[in-house]
Amino acid sequence: MRVVLEVTGGFTGPAGKQTIAIDTARLPVKDAEPIDRDLKRLPSAAWNKDFLKAHPKPWDFVHVLRVGDPGSERSIRFHLNEGPPELSTLVEHLTGLSSTSAT
Repeated sequence: MRVVLEVTGGFTGPAGKQTIAIDTARLPVKDAEPIDRDLKRLPSAAWNKDFLKAHPKPWDFVHVLRVGDPGSERSIRFHLNEGPPELSTLVEHLTGLSSTSAT
């Protein structure tokens, strides 16, 4: 499954955008399982919604999670700790995976 996480904001704004793109089918099982598990736990009503702070600070990061193939993607836009807790867990898994990869 194709998973893309885009993170923008903070002090660098759009110029500092970070993108993590993975295909869980190409990951080792130990890395793919937690991501697949959290995606399955996300409530179906959360997809294609925004979970943003009512009064965000300029340094708050906005996350956009996209899952699926182009043209049939589902997405969620959120600040950390807003919306379903699985979103924050997914960010941890994806950023951890990104920081340990050699690419």
